[in-house]
Amino acid sequence: MVLLPPALAKVIGGIGPIVLVYKVTTSVHIVDIHTMRTHEIDDVRYWRHEFKAIAGRERLTEFTVLGVEALDEKDFSVSRATIKQKFRMVQVEVCRTDEFGTENLRTFII
Repeated sequence: MVLLPPALAKVIGGIGPIVLVYKVTTSVHIVDIHTMRTHEIDDVRYWRHEFKAIAGRERLTEFTVLGVEALDEKDFSVSRATIKQKFRMVQVEVCRTDEFGTENLRTFII
């Protein structure tokens, strides 16, 4: 997950500032978490508008997925990746793995 600089978000078509990086090759491949639109940021554009991850691996918390429900695609713009079924907007119910099986289990719907 990265936070794009406002200038870069504007240059690549007004994508939201918080995006997920799903692949790194000679380009950084990102997906907007709200619209499922995908973009590639080439090396020239990356170095011109350098950005960093919001949090590293050491700050992550492990969750267990309890359920997944597909959302209606007509409620958001459809991108090339969505059409190819590479990404799909879903609603997920999760719980912290270290709380799984305890009596004070809290679940989150994302």
